[in-house]
Amino acid sequence: MDPSRPPGIVVGQIFLERVHFSHREDVLHLPPNTQLGQPNLAVNFQGGVSPDQKTGLVRITVQSNPDERPLYNLDVTMVALVQVYEGKENMPLKDYVRTAGPAALYPFVREVIANITGRGRFGPMWLLPMNVAAATSSGSSELTPGVTDMARVRGQTKTRRVRARVRKKRQR
Repeated sequence: MDPSRPPGIVVGQIFLERVHFSHREDVLHLPPNTQLGQPNLAVNFQGGVSPDQKTGLVRITVQSNPDERPLYNLDVTMVALVQVYEGKENMPLKDYVRTAGPAALYPFVREVIANITGRGRFGPMWLLPMNVAAATSSGSSELTPGVTDMARVRGQTKTRRVRARVRKKRQR
């Protein structure tokens, strides 16, 4: 790989695969200025490549744990479909899916969560920035070639716990 050249990977599409947002059951018994606190969220990174190594998938899922009774219950999954830029190949697609792909997709997930929670009773929740490269790195992990149906691509999966930052509401 030539580090002075772009990776030769094209992002074909980024889309919201699944979203669930709800308040906990006692939402109307709590004042609207209730602080969200520091929700404990699980962030799961998945990636895979097709058998011909020409197309791939990066998936990030962020979930709250309902057993912890957070004010907001979340289950958000975003997907990026990527492919090799024919004639401009520089980085193996499996390396991109493992490293740069999750880092490129994470800001989209952060924006979706801030957007949907901003419409909630207690205001927006902002995921803290994350060192995605460190979270997805593993010396021994190897992506498993996926299948041609990209909705069923199987590959490396990593789950990390993250904290969310909550901005305090202004007093009116």
